[in-house]
Amino acid sequence: MDWKLVLEYIKTLIWPITTLTLGFVFRKQLSGLFGKIDSVETPIGGITFQRQVEAVAQEAAEIEGEIAAEVSEPSRQVDPATEENSDSGERIPSLPETRPDRYEREMASLLRIADSDPTAAVLGAWRELEIALTDVIPPSSIRYTPRAMIQRAEMQGVLPNSLARVAADLKVLRDRVVHEGDVSLTREGAASYIAATQSVLDALSLARTPMARGIRYEQAVLRTIIELGFNIQSAAQDGSHDFFVSIEDKRVGIVVRHRTRGPLMRLDIKRSAERIPASVIPTLMVTNVALSPSAIEAIPEITNPADTALREVVQWRDGQDDRSLVDALQRMATT
Repeated sequence: MDWKLVLEYIKTLIWPITTLTLGFVFRKQLSGLFGKIDSVETPIGGITFQRQVEAVAQEAAEIEGEIAAEVSEPSRQVDPATEENSDSGERIPSLPETRPDRYEREMASLLRIADSDPTAAVLGAWRELEIALTDVIPPSSIRYTPRAMIQRAEMQGVLPNSLARVAADLKVLRDRVVHEGDVSLTREGAASYIAATQSVLDALSLARTPMARGIRYEQAVLRTIIELGFNIQSAAQDGSHDFFVSIEDKRVGIVVRHRTRGPLMRLDIKRSAERIPASVIPTLMVTNVALSPSAIEAIPEITNPADTALREVVQWRDGQDDRSLVDALQRMATT
């Protein structure tokens, strides 16, 4: 008997037999696993569509929770001066919510559709997000692609960076369903996609509130001052300032005032000045909007050293205004 030939036959048969045996022993577990796999991207087990959507849904829910927690912080209170035309007393309406009852009804309807047509449910969910993005970006005669809408909403500050990434991920997943044809979509996968879309719509609604936009603006100002090379100190125990800046041996207080509409008015500055006692360190107010003519005229009177520590007001919107911000900080150091 040729033992070498026998050994070769055994080597050839050993793995198929082992695979069949394991498949029989663990047939229940394997059938449950295969039932959850929607697609395989690589020969080495890839990531399923459902698992990808679940990860995106979890991230979207976490972002929504973070924005909600930030906005509901007891220390975060809307300054009445930021939402009304202070010189005329005219109330400026807040930005509209991005998710009226219509979106809630549509999401519930899409969940029912997912039972019989998961693909249609995914396409419907993406369509609702497209409509929401169209509502938040400024009107234009240009027809933007979905990716361009996401980028434009992000640039306008109504879509936080983290939320923009989630929206882009949902676009990629939607395209896989439509164009690549490698997804055997299940009801569970569609439901996860709808949940992720719902979280993005909810977070987008929260992110567009005046308070949330004010928080993001304050964070942008803080980040910019650090990037410009100044040292920052917390104002956690101080109710008058948002944070402090150390310039050489001088300490400067920073007050950030964000408005959603209209210029900064005389009364806006006056109200802020009244909250900063004259005995504290010199203070700079940073705002995202231009000052009204009446505000510019009133600054010398309002910033009287005998009445308040507020010394100057500067407009900062983005990197183009960095020079103005630096000059104002340096002037404060010589006050």
